[in-house]
Amino acid sequence: MKKRTRNIILVIIGVLISLFIFRAFYKNYNFENDNQTLLELKTKAGNGEIKYVLNKIEEIESLSNPQINSAYQIWKKGMYARFITKDEVIESATDNTFINDISTIYQKYWRTELLKDNPKNRSDSLLYHNISDYLLINNLTILSEDSLRKNIKDDTELKKIIENQGFKVLFGLRNGFQEVFIWDKETINNYEVVLPKKTINTKVVFIDYFLLAGYDYYASFGSSSVGGWAIKESATLYCNKSDYDLDSEKFEISYLKHEGIHFTDLNDYPNLSSTDLEYRAKVIELMYLTEETVYDRISEFIAGANNTDRKYAHPYANYILIENLSELLFNSEYESDIIKWKELSVEKINSAATSLYEISEDTLLKDNSLSEVI
Repeated sequence: MKKRTRNIILVIIGVLISLFIFRAFYKNYNFENDNQTLLELKTKAGNGEIKYVLNKIEEIESLSNPQINSAYQIWKKGMYARFITKDEVIESATDNTFINDISTIYQKYWRTELLKDNPKNRSDSLLYHNISDYLLINNLTILSEDSLRKNIKDDTELKKIIENQGFKVLFGLRNGFQEVFIWDKETINNYEVVLPKKTINTKVVFIDYFLLAGYDYYASFGSSSVGGWAIKESATLYCNKSDYDLDSEKFEISYLKHEGIHFTDLNDYPNLSSTDLEYRAKVIELMYLTEETVYDRISEFIAGANNTDRKYAHPYANYILIENLSELLFNSEYESDIIKWKELSVEKINSAATSLYEISEDTLLKDNSLSEVI
């Protein structure tokens, strides 16, 4: 090979290597910080903090990491269409007109309430007025108008109509919002769940797909969703199947053990608040998670932490958990830098979480009628 040809080849190889290194660096540039920023925005949206999120995305034109920025721009566009320009086209979830219409009524209610400046001004009166009007206009109820309007807020009549249409439904109140989940298909499996005090056998009802997936799914433009819930009376767990790889730690620990401890706590400590239940379930996760997911889960807890209102169970429990772990692991009041958490071994995190569980358990064993431990 001629010397000139060899030199050209070496230059080309050098350029290709430089491009590869540059692309690898650029791809990873600021990844941790940008990923945490986007995770925090999505989590706060799911918690109902829409005004905060909208102010932030006005400030943040773009993120520096191209991979994260691409996802951010897609999400930002969806949030703008839903909450700012309000020109989003609401897609039908099913060919059942009634379910689609009820879903639209709830989504309009969520948007109105999420955009209020002061959470204390939130109200469900218009929601139930619109539901009553819809049922009456479409002759979907045998109740008189007076009776319907007096009783509509207990959701009994709407639940009956939805179920008569062949669908399943769960109503609730979460983070100050009237909540509803509607689905049609489910499958059932039995699982053995090992917990610190006992091993439980439980039935898991897998929901294949939500036709209406709750306020947080709507508020976060599909980025945040309920993973499941526990029913004490029937020893049954409900699982949002689309959220999980059933062979993953996310399912085996962050779902099964998390929801499983809810089930045992609901029986052993019947007065325990929702916030304390969530705190203990999150502690359980960190006792068992490995390097595969523990740092990601801590990132999620940090992103979703908020201690302004104890009634908001998940955000408040996240904050207290990170606060308590920070004291044990960093000897600091509250550590929010995920890079510092990643410098800790998994074993240290597991051990600290175990200590928090034992502190909580010792307190409850002395008085199982307590409503608050944290």
